[in-house]
Amino acid sequence: MFHPIRIHFAGIVLALAVGNMAHGQSTVLFHQDTSLYVYGTVKDLATGDSLPGTDILIKKLPGDRVFRELHADDHGNYNFYLGKRSRYKVTYAHKDMVAKHVEIDAQSVPDTSWHGGMAMEVTISLLEPFKGSDNAIFDEAIGRSRYNPATNLLEWDMDYTQRIKERMDALKEREE
Repeated sequence: MFHPIRIHFAGIVLALAVGNMAHGQSTVLFHQDTSLYVYGTVKDLATGDSLPGTDILIKKLPGDRVFRELHADDHGNYNFYLGKRSRYKVTYAHKDMVAKHVEIDAQSVPDTSWHGGMAMEVTISLLEPFKGSDNAIFDEAIGRSRYNPATNLLEWDMDYTQRIKERMDALKEREE
């Protein structure tokens, strides 16, 4: 059994399912192959309500080649599998909300570290566009995950995410 660890802040919620409760990491005997199981919920930041029907577009990087398209279910939940040896950009878009995306680097995980598969929970909170701003910050990934050889786990780059959060907070302050 794995336990989710969630990282919350100003419109960005990143969570990873972990077997050993290590901070912001993911390694789980979850699937009987070498795939990465990604699952989560899409929510409205302002209300906390789930966003059913959210479009989820998965692209392989580099080149933004479409890998898969799906939609969140009636409760805003979703799930999909990603293969190893690739990098992915996952975009979450809902009507009248700012689209956000994360980057997941399954390519950086060595073959010896897959342990039969991994699982990652990514819970995203979408928000309405900032008034008076071009919202260009959302063209960038709000989170990036990459393999950390020191821990032998797939981890979020929390320094990167903190920088994005600070820029979002500054935009929000200017709006108010």
